[in-house]
Amino acid sequence: MRASTVIAFVISLLIQVGYPLAVTLVFRRRTRVSWHLFGYGAAVFAAFQLFTWLPFSVYLDTVIGGRLDSEALAFLWLVAMALTTSLVEEGGRWVGYRYLFARRAFPLTWRNGVMYGLGHGALETIILIAGLTFIYFLAYILLGRLDLDTLLASMTPGDSQAVGEALRAIVATTWDQPLVVALERVLALPHQVAWALLVMQARLWRQKRWFGYAVLYHFTVAVMVPGLARLAGFALAEAVNVVLAAFSLWIILRLRDALATEE
Repeated sequence: MRASTVIAFVISLLIQVGYPLAVTLVFRRRTRVSWHLFGYGAAVFAAFQLFTWLPFSVYLDTVIGGRLDSEALAFLWLVAMALTTSLVEEGGRWVGYRYLFARRAFPLTWRNGVMYGLGHGALETIILIAGLTFIYFLAYILLGRLDLDTLLASMTPGDSQAVGEALRAIVATTWDQPLVVALERVLALPHQVAWALLVMQARLWRQKRWFGYAVLYHFTVAVMVPGLARLAGFALAEAVNVVLAAFSLWIILRLRDALATEE
């Protein structure tokens, strides 16, 4: 167990929890937009992702994706899962605009759309990703205090090989890995807000193509970043992700100007 990795885990968790909350609080203070919209975004993520599609997709990835023995098939599986996830997630946002916004007669404005997207992105980061990071951190601490070879020797030969690889990967975690996760979450928040605003245009302007733009952009990010990580490593993948996050910020600001008359 390395002190540098422990410190990196702590920093990563602080960023994952503190960053989306800080952004939301600053935005709320400047715009006075309702907290109900943040809750709507979180509820949509929980209903359409956290408790439904995500567990099912993990199951499918284990049963089907884990058995694919060629790079071509693995890439096609990534494409299929990314497309399905994009459709489900953006479809959930559309449902939220259609039914939840109508409950309190919230107008489809830029400020309301941003807060809606922040609720979605914040719950994903704080509950799901930070939660998984915390569990991984606890496993790293625990395994660092155990004699791994003795533990594996107590298992049956069939189990010890598969489990041993997973446990050794946890023990071998380097300081940069938790920080990469934190960076990904920082970059993910602009994406979530941009997608939320794009879907909002489909409702506001009654043009289905905007929903298509949201799905296509979500799909592009979901394929390009992990695909590059597999093919060329995390450095290039995250560099591209930075560019995509900058593009998401551009979308957010551009739509703010386009919707200025709606505020």
